[in-house]
Amino acid sequence: MIHMRAFLPKHPDMKLQELLQWSRLRQEQLSKAILITKDSVLDFLKRQLERGNWREVQEILKGKPMTRAGRFMMQQMRDNIVSNLIMRLGLRRIIAVGIAVVLIPLILAKVGGELMSKYKNTDN
Repeated sequence: MIHMRAFLPKHPDMKLQELLQWSRLRQEQLSKAILITKDSVLDFLKRQLERGNWREVQEILKGKPMTRAGRFMMQQMRDNIVSNLIMRLGLRRIIAVGIAVVLIPLILAKVGGELMSKYKNTDN
């Protein structure tokens, strides 16, 4: 059973609203940032699976990157996403980091949940 709670910040909707107000992003920019972050997360995880890093990807999806390799991979993913947000949306680094910190756990929880429901449905 995957426990996503360890990864999700408390009250993510409030944190997202606070981030939106603090950064003065328009709703359109936030929507683009969500899509860029989701695509970046999925691409990063896919590349890691292709390289054979199954255990680390599983740790990240469980929300508990405990091994050194899992923590390193999580940091690489954050850096990758921050770079993508800066390059594609022209955001300042601090705003891109804030967006990544809030969105990554939400997206990983959603992806993990989708995978779990997909595999539960194929088992029946």
